[in-house]
Amino acid sequence: MADGEAMRPTIGMITAGPLIELAGEQWQGVSDGAAAGGCDLVCFVGTELAHPDRHKRQANAVYDLIAPDRVDALVIWTTRISQQIGETAMREFAERYAPIPIVSVEAHLAAWPTVLMDNRGGMDQAVSHLVEVHGHRRIGFVRGPLGHVGAQDRYRGYVDALTRHGLPVDPELVTAPAPSWDPAAAADAVAMMLAGSARPPDAFAAANDEFALGVVTAVQEAGLRTPEDVAVVGYDNHTCIRSNDLGYQASTLPASGRVRRRVNIDAGTPALTTVRAPFHEMGRRAAELAHALVRGEPAPALEVIPTELVVRRSCGCIPSGNGVSAPTHGELAVPEHDTAEAVAANLRQGLGPKSAVLPDGWAERLIGLFIDAGRPGGSAEDFLGLFAEHLRDSARAGCAAQSWWAPLFYLRRFALERGTDEGAIEDLWLRVQLMVSDVVERERTFEYLLHERQDQTVREAGQRLIVSRDVAELTDALVAELPRMGIPGCHVMTFESTPERSRPLMSYENGELRPERTGLSFPSTRLTPHRVDRPVPGNFVAAALFGLEEQLGFVLFEVGSMPGWVYEAIQQQLSSALRGIRMLERERQALAEAEQARRSLELAHADLEDRVRERTAALVEEIAERERLEARLRHAQKMEAIGRLTGGIAHDFNNILTVINGNSEAFLRRCAPDDPRRPEIEDIRHAGERAANLTHQLLAFTRQQVLNPECVDLNATITKVHAMLTTLVGEDVELTLDLPEHVAPVWADAGQLEQIVFNLAANARDAMPGGGVLSVATDNVVLDARHTGRIVGVHPGDYVVLRVTDTGTGMDESVQAQVFEPYFTTKPAGKGTGLGLATVFGIVQQSGGQIDLTSSPGAGTTVSVYLPRARTSTAPQSRTTAQPSPRRGSETILLVEDDRQVRAVTRRFLERSGYAVIEARHGLQALQLVDDHDIDLVVTDVVMPKMGGPELAATLRRTRPDVAVLYVSGYTTDEQLDDTAVLLPKPYAEAELLDLVRRLLDHAG
Repeated sequence: MADGEAMRPTIGMITAGPLIELAGEQWQGVSDGAAAGGCDLVCFVGTELAHPDRHKRQANAVYDLIAPDRVDALVIWTTRISQQIGETAMREFAERYAPIPIVSVEAHLAAWPTVLMDNRGGMDQAVSHLVEVHGHRRIGFVRGPLGHVGAQDRYRGYVDALTRHGLPVDPELVTAPAPSWDPAAAADAVAMMLAGSARPPDAFAAANDEFALGVVTAVQEAGLRTPEDVAVVGYDNHTCIRSNDLGYQASTLPASGRVRRRVNIDAGTPALTTVRAPFHEMGRRAAELAHALVRGEPAPALEVIPTELVVRRSCGCIPSGNGVSAPTHGELAVPEHDTAEAVAANLRQGLGPKSAVLPDGWAERLIGLFIDAGRPGGSAEDFLGLFAEHLRDSARAGCAAQSWWAPLFYLRRFALERGTDEGAIEDLWLRVQLMVSDVVERERTFEYLLHERQDQTVREAGQRLIVSRDVAELTDALVAELPRMGIPGCHVMTFESTPERSRPLMSYENGELRPERTGLSFPSTRLTPHRVDRPVPGNFVAAALFGLEEQLGFVLFEVGSMPGWVYEAIQQQLSSALRGIRMLERERQALAEAEQARRSLELAHADLEDRVRERTAALVEEIAERERLEARLRHAQKMEAIGRLTGGIAHDFNNILTVINGNSEAFLRRCAPDDPRRPEIEDIRHAGERAANLTHQLLAFTRQQVLNPECVDLNATITKVHAMLTTLVGEDVELTLDLPEHVAPVWADAGQLEQIVFNLAANARDAMPGGGVLSVATDNVVLDARHTGRIVGVHPGDYVVLRVTDTGTGMDESVQAQVFEPYFTTKPAGKGTGLGLATVFGIVQQSGGQIDLTSSPGAGTTVSVYLPRARTSTAPQSRTTAQPSPRRGSETILLVEDDRQVRAVTRRFLERSGYAVIEARHGLQALQLVDDHDIDLVVTDVVMPKMGGPELAATLRRTRPDVAVLYVSGYTTDEQLDDTAVLLPKPYAEAELLDLVRRLLDHAG
């Protein structure tokens, strides 16, 4: 990965974490393939897209670092990152990387080359083994998730095997597709099948190994044995203990009890017969295809990698040694025409390329000594001595001792077929097994100790990293610990003001620190600001660094000898360390500011010591005022936080309601009056309208609804609704009005003023269950900077006050503190929504006004609403109702909306009225379509990814100043719209949309 024209190609890989065993094998396969092709590899490690855990989902910021100027081709391990999303969303995710050529692994992804495993053939082979070798006829199948393409192919392989052997596919022996790869779900499904069947199946085939372990659990709980009563085969040749929490159990001592999960692994679990998934081979082939695409060479659209059946105990086969099995039915006879040369070739093939460390003719020499030991006068010692030497040398070269089992088993059978003394051969075979088993055990012990040492090293490194108090300590810790973990390079990058640009916090490569690089600023997609060049292809891992609520940066590791999970562990420890350092820096800054304030206070105290007595009263009042201001500020911050949450919910809900209300309206239009479905559809429409009213109230509280302020006579508004107020408060409440003639008009939305009056009157009525007096009064007032109200930041000036006073039960201080918060109510369940006063608060705040409340238990309540006076004394103009314009047309409309469902329902509205509609997901895509079409009107959402509606409109009008634009939005935003902009709030009815569209088109014409 080097800058310049002569740099090697760089292949990127997207996967969901090398911590899990499967991902490590996949990663290693791509790594080997990239190295063999002379390419650098950067593995971008995140987690599943749309992961339900928000914190874990932040790891996916690393996917934003992939760009064409740094990555020449991309390998996406599709099933690892798409488990939470659908096929369409996965394709949209991949499209963001255009024009980088892509190779997809395990699932088809648009028209890009795909590498698959032979899921169907592998399961066919496993089920055929149960039929042909073990004679089973009633074979059940445990299906995987419908969204996993490979799981469905495995089910088809099961059906293929039964059909080819003339066996029926019994639906009673097949479980329903599972919602996820949870082994507990497989255990429950099989338990239900066994409980409802008079005769259990002879065997089960499971869609993966975790499901196979679930089958073993259910069989055991039913009082059956595996494989004696029910045989089991799985798929993958992996048991993901870390991913599925298999195997963790508490002590079995009665004093401490026993904690078991639904499915567990222990020493008594039979070794699974399974189909080995060729993940390494798939990764290597994907890297080869990616390299071919970089070179501009054609690549096949589909590559299918064969699988391999691994026979173990769970199907009923008897182990002949560690890891190698022989079937219980039939014998493994060596063909008579096999020669010693064939057996020697089998020995070399079994040990693989690492057998090259042994001397020439080693296999032939072993075969000769083995056969001689079984003949009269033969000696086993010669064979055992030479074999011990070869076993030791091969182990030192990295050849697993278990790889000797299969060829030695073959050699034993070969010798028995050649007329040797069976007793002597079997005695020698027993001693051979003991020698191999001893080496296998030592290998396992060494591997265990090696893993323990690696774990200890990573734990020690993590402890040192996490306790770092500043960047210097963190850098020193990394420089000390990276060589211990065999990591040759590590570059820690922190984001600047935005994630688009980064700066190295620490750069370490080739065993030395590079402090001169820490001052460099660079685009984050370049990964490093400097040249990273190696004489051989480089292998790198990129991972995001993040805290609980913030993106900190990313880390780029150069891969060394440690296993893949180490890099994710260090990445997590680095994230924790950086988060802690930032917290300490903030604390130090706060302490320094506090110390500075303390010193300033001491100086001021020394200067003012003689005037302390005179200023005591003023200081007490100042402190009290400061506490009041702080209380107001805390309350305002609390209301702002609630508002952001509430507004976000209402915004998303408005998109949903646009779809619900639009479709229900369309259904009603198509239904006849006597259609039996009409009542249910009307219920849906009424519910949608109620939900829309609720979101309007929420948006009112969050100051995000669309207002139409004008000069309004407040007294006239109250007088107009007097009769309705009388009906609202009821006969037991006396309503009095005090509306002086000199009250000035206000600048507000007339409809929202009525909402304020009704909400306050309804609240007052409920506070007087036994009757009372409700007073409504108005007056001109002047607010100064010292006025204490519930809204922070209100400008001093001329206002009109609306006071609503009741003689009801009143409120204590704890209720008053929360009374304007949404969904807070003291009324019984079902008697109030808790949105009345919250709506009033939001309308007043958005109108630039102030609100205050005074109350005490038993003394009633007064709510004072201050609204800014209108800038002109001109009497308010009466509203005129626009004449509805024809809704149909034939013009071409560009519809720009990022929500797919809202886009679909809006398109149906327009197309039903005759318009031609062109769709775009965001502003950038819309600009690409404009040049190819004659656009009469643009209907666009305001806030969208990549480019929003205002920016789109501004760009279009540079070349087409006459184009008409209709904005639609679920809430008001920080986006600045011009004074002539037309905004239709969501959710909108079809008639509203079509009227505005027609009006804009007619005006433009």
